[in-house]
Amino acid sequence: MSTFLRSRSAVAVATAALLVTSSGALHAQGTLSGLGFGYPVGGLSTRAAGTAGSFGEFDALSPINPASIGGLTRTVLSAQAEPEYRRLRLNGRSENTTVQRIPLLTVAVPAGRGLAVSLAASSLLDRSFTTITTGSALLNGVSVPTTDKLDMRGAIGDLRAAIGWQANSRLRVGLAGHIMTGEHVGARERTFADTLRFGGVIDSSRATYFGTALSVGGELRVLPNLSAHASYRMGNDFDARIRDTVRATGGVPNRLGLALRYDGIAGSTFAVGMEQVSWSDMESMGSERVKAYDAQNLFAGAEVAGPRLRGVPVLVRAGFARNQLPFANTGGAQVRETRWSTGLGLPVARESASIDLSLQRASRSASGQAASESAWLFGIGLQIRP
Repeated sequence: MSTFLRSRSAVAVATAALLVTSSGALHAQGTLSGLGFGYPVGGLSTRAAGTAGSFGEFDALSPINPASIGGLTRTVLSAQAEPEYRRLRLNGRSENTTVQRIPLLTVAVPAGRGLAVSLAASSLLDRSFTTITTGSALLNGVSVPTTDKLDMRGAIGDLRAAIGWQANSRLRVGLAGHIMTGEHVGARERTFADTLRFGGVIDSSRATYFGTALSVGGELRVLPNLSAHASYRMGNDFDARIRDTVRATGGVPNRLGLALRYDGIAGSTFAVGMEQVSWSDMESMGSERVKAYDAQNLFAGAEVAGPRLRGVPVLVRAGFARNQLPFANTGGAQVRETRWSTGLGLPVARESASIDLSLQRASRSASGQAASESAWLFGIGLQIRP
């Protein structure tokens, strides 16, 4: 009995010590995109996702540029789902992962005289994975085979309240406040091959996050068919807490976004854009195992009117993006992502409701690493305009 108790205590202490740093990246995680604090979902509506993010700066349902809601004339309610199916390849082996997401909920309401307000809940970072590893532990001089299971579930969300104003036919401006909040819950379970002598142990850790930010944006029609769009998010302190105690403080990442929009062809819209995100502001919040990189992302996309359905055109979308992901293991190179996308906008009740569909193919890799990752992302969004 004493051997069992000593073994159980030793494993529990080691497990708890590992979970205290679970907010950082773990070396065996089964994913490239979910390292560190997780994958940057992007806060894009299904429409914007169908153009690989190039419409994000001027899409009223994407909580990125608060100026985009200025001049809104009808209330809009929007909800969407976006499951992701990943495959990680390493040394001739592959591992499949499915991630279910509800990445965005939005309501936007006109307030008269060119003003509109919006409330949105979106995903900033998503981190969910499970890994199972086998090994051994030396207990009382005897090597005992072990199986370790690490289950991590969590996300950091962006709650945004925005106001936008259309000053005239050429200019829109906007202001928004953000609350970044969420949690990561990690559970580590160790079982032993010799269950008669050694009992399994399980331990868990919960880290919560809270921060705030302010964003401003503007849109200017520089030519009759050409518009320029810009937004900037300024982050404040970002706290990581365990059991209501602040364990680390960083900053909500600053973000700068720019886009050009051309709509000189009837029924069509074309856009190019870029964004810079200072993810390194979060590095001090993680463990020594995580490295945070700033990201520069580039987008291009289009939307054209297709065949009519119930008298309303079906909108056909396509896009391309080159992204840099924020987190890597210490000493690891930054993960880069190439993304192709397509999508449809389908009328349901003429001007009162519509359904957006998107399909994205992402490829992720890092120089000097044998691992590579591919993913399919399927999006479906519902818009209601009462």
